[in-house]
This record gives sequence, C-alpha cells and structure tokens, in this order.
Amino acid sequence: MKLEKIVVGLVTTTALCSQVALASIYPGNVDIVNTELPYPNQKVLEVDYRMFGSEIFNTGRTVNFALTQDGGKTGIDIGRDFADISCGSSGLGGTMRCVPSNSKQTYRVNLDMVLSTQNKTVLANSCTPYEFQVKASYSISSALSFNTVKIGGEGAPDWLVSSGSFSPNQVTAGGQVVINAEVSSANCAQKSGTAPTLAVYLANANKQLIYFYGETSVLLPYGSRHTITVPIPSGLTAGTYYLVLVVDRNDVVAETNENNNVAMGKLTIIDSAVGGQSIAPENEQSANTSGSMTYLSRTDEDNQNFVDPQLPVTPGMQVLKSKETNQDDLFNAINQLDAVALPEHQE
Repeated sequence: MKLEKIVVGLVTTTALCSQVALASIYPGNVDIVNTELPYPNQKVLEVDYRMFGSEIFNTGRTVNFALTQDGGKTGIDIGRDFADISCGSSGLGGTMRCVPSNSKQTYRVNLDMVLSTQNKTVLANSCTPYEFQVKASYSISSALSFNTVKIGGEGAPDWLVSSGSFSPNQVTAGGQVVINAEVSSANCAQKSGTAPTLAVYLANANKQLIYFYGETSVLLPYGSRHTITVPIPSGLTAGTYYLVLVVDRNDVVAETNENNNVAMGKLTIIDSAVGGQSIAPENEQSANTSGSMTYLSRTDEDNQNFVDPQLPVTPGMQVLKSKETNQDDLFNAINQLDAVALPEHQE
C-alpha cells in the first residue's frame, strides 16, 4: 500500500519517520503491532513508536494517537501516552536539554474506553473491516504508521422479508394463494452456521395466528427468493384474514435486529356462492394492494405483537421455487464512522 507524504506544521511526515525543520522532539517509526482486530471480539490495539530529537525546557507534553483513513487530515481520537523523556543540563549556560529515550515504546488501548458510542456500533456491526493508519502527534510534529490495522468485520446478519406479495388477495375457502417473497439481510451476510427459515401462517382479523403452513430454509449467505403456494382451509367463514411470513421464528440466528422478522398482508375470504362473480373493491383502498395482488409489509406493531402459539402444521404448503439472492441485489444500510478534523498542534 503506497502512502502519500503529508505536511503537518513544520514537520514533513512519511510512513517511517519525521523530518524535523527545527530542533525538537518528534515521534516516528510508528508500527501497529496487531494489524487485524476483529472488534468487538478483540478490543485492545497495540502501537509501537519511538521518539527522536531534542529540545530545550521540555514541558512534558504527551503523545496523542488517532485512527485515520485519509493520511491524517481527519481522525478518530484513541487516547494518549506519556513520552519517555529525560532532561539535564547541557552545560551551555545551564540550559536544560531534554532528550527522549532511545528505546521503543508501546501504546496499548482498549477501544471500548476511547471510542464514541456511534463508532463502537458501526465497527461492531460492520460486515467488512475498516482499515486505518495510526497517527501519532507530539507538540507540533506527527507521524503516520507505515502499516495499517483492519478493525471490525464481525457484524451479525439482520434477516427480514425484504420484499414480497401474494395473489389472489380474494379467494374462496378451499382455494389457494401463491406467495412470492424475498428474504435477505439488511446488515451482513451469514456465511456459516444454521440458516434461518421462512415460516408461513394464516391469522384472523385480529391478527391472531390460527394456522401454521410450514417453513422453508433460507439460502446462505445472502438470502433467497421463494415462490410458495398455500391452501386456504375449507370451512373458513368469509371475512378478513392475514397471511403472515416470519423469518427465523425459532431465533436460531443472533441478529442485529430481532424486531423486524414479521411481514404480513391482508387476505379476503369470500363466500363460494360469489366466487365466480366480480367482487366490488373495498371502499378504502390499501397502499399495499394492487388489483388482485397484496404486497407484504412490516410494522413495528406487528413485530411486537407476534406470538407463535406453536400451532400444528396445516398440510398443503408447497415450495415451488427457491433461488439464491445475488449479492449485487442486496440493500445494505450505509454506516458512517464519525471522524473529526485533526488539529496540527495537539497538547
């Protein structure tokens, strides 16, 4: 990885060391020890560095550290370390001359202790690691690490019904409905472990589950599209019902959000006596219906009120097709790390 040369204050910094314009103490040879940090499973970052040069009347300033992705222009503060500096008379009129130790120093920091809540959340939920250099700053000088650290990449999936519909949305008891649904993760792909399932229920007008049709496995790692037919039990009275789809009903997958697994759509059961006749549209059209099709929707209320009563399986559900979702078709929340401009002079 080629690093750009940057200018900070009176010091021109490169990846390896700092070139001083005036006599001063400055950091250099910044080396990240653990270049892969699968946060939040591992949280301690270690950085080796050395101090060079000399100065008169050292004021005991500290070395400040920051994570940066743009060569040090902006960064995320990760704390400070005390430089190992000794001072003594130079013999020139009693002037006090201060020099740093010539030994390597190591800065260790638990990221949980220094990162903002937002940045901890972003890193913990990241699907791929964020790559950083470390910037060490002392007085008016600074240096960038010659290597990088990859942090995060351990984010969990967030399975949900990302899109779906069924038709017809008006059917006689004893008929059948065809469901098309896509299940994908709104966060990270699931590359291993037990796959979640997509379960199908029928609920009454009060959204209480009355039939369980069965479930089918979601395809890893990115999810899948499913075409399913379900029979409408004969003997149902005419009225309003709901088809309910639930992802990971048994909570076998640890997700970033467990409150968005339910999707449903309204289904009207009509009397068989009018089954062959044209059905007048309802007075109040739903935004989730279009002609004879109903689109599935997710609401916080439906998710919070969902209770699986462990109903016996109603036979007849058929999975006509399950096709793996292409990674390019996924939608993913864009997480942003909160970085601030780094001052050129740090106390």
